[in-house]
Amino acid sequence: MAFPNAELESQRMEVAAALGLVLDPRNKGDLAVVIVLTIIYGLDLIAVILLLWNRKYPPIKSKGPLMMACLFICSAFWFIGDLQVNGHVQLANSVFTNCRGFGFWVRVLLGICGVCGVVALRTYALFHVFQLNLPSRGLRFYLPLLLYIACILVFGIVASVLSPSVSAEYIPELDICRLDEPFKIAIFVFVWIASLFVGIVNWRIRHIRSSFNESREMLIGCLIVFVVLTFNTCMQFIHKNYPLQRKYRIPSTILDHICCNALLWVIVAKPLFLCLFKRQEYLQQWVATLRSDGLQRAYEIDSSRSAETLQPASKLQKDQESSLGFFYAETPQQIYRPESVVRPWSSYREAAAGSQLVSWPQPSYNGFEADRHLI
Repeated sequence: MAFPNAELESQRMEVAAALGLVLDPRNKGDLAVVIVLTIIYGLDLIAVILLLWNRKYPPIKSKGPLMMACLFICSAFWFIGDLQVNGHVQLANSVFTNCRGFGFWVRVLLGICGVCGVVALRTYALFHVFQLNLPSRGLRFYLPLLLYIACILVFGIVASVLSPSVSAEYIPELDICRLDEPFKIAIFVFVWIASLFVGIVNWRIRHIRSSFNESREMLIGCLIVFVVLTFNTCMQFIHKNYPLQRKYRIPSTILDHICCNALLWVIVAKPLFLCLFKRQEYLQQWVATLRSDGLQRAYEIDSSRSAETLQPASKLQKDQESSLGFFYAETPQQIYRPESVVRPWSSYREAAAGSQLVSWPQPSYNGFEADRHLI
């Protein structure tokens, strides 16, 4: 089948003219968007495979490679849904005529809500570890995510039992999908609520101190999410028939997926590049940065607190170890010991009296202990 289908496009233009609508036929510009973005997502797939292959390399593991893989998958779902909803490809005689399946479940729930969920989870994990000093595991950590998934499922099931005329339906005369206005409003309200949660948690972590720019990464991610959602909201409610016009549908799709790719690469570009080309040198630098700055700022213990306000030592140590496991995964235990964050003065005095110098061993990749609590 040729792309575009000249006969189908001619019929669409005639119907649109009869309805008083402006319709730009699909042309090679739409095809170029599909090809270029497919190539970009192919490169993303290679990058994600490399991330997972090197998932035990500490600087990469600290970024949560499984979360980054989920971010890529959700972005790819969003792209597939955009091909249908934004009208870049022919829908007739294909699975794309299932508007609720691709336009709602794939694009909105798995794509847009999935991307927001991954960004929210990583931001919440930063808040949990650096702000609350709690481990990134257990029911308390995963409860917000489980509630979010439950809301998505309830919303999706309710929408699926509605009539297509009041949710999402295929218009064969124009070969596009149409969202009913109240249904569209409900979708954007749901997505904006999820995004506001991301923004609130980002605000809470604005003062965290770390050596690897986690809060700055997530601030950029939060801004990207808000830019995309603001643009899409304006497009959906100001230019309601934007899929019919090339000047709106092509920029909309390009912006969506430039931003989705930026979310991924802002987090993984540096560690992945240096893992591939300066593996050992970067690892030594990364460990040295942790030693000099990471733990002290992230897990500073206030010596002015009374003993009653502190947790028992064994529980505190356990929580710090599991918290470190989420971001600073596989840090050499001989270099970073939670109990060494605060050392009694007598230990330094005894070391000085015996002329004992503390020697820090060089980091050894093979000596790292795998973290079992990483997402």
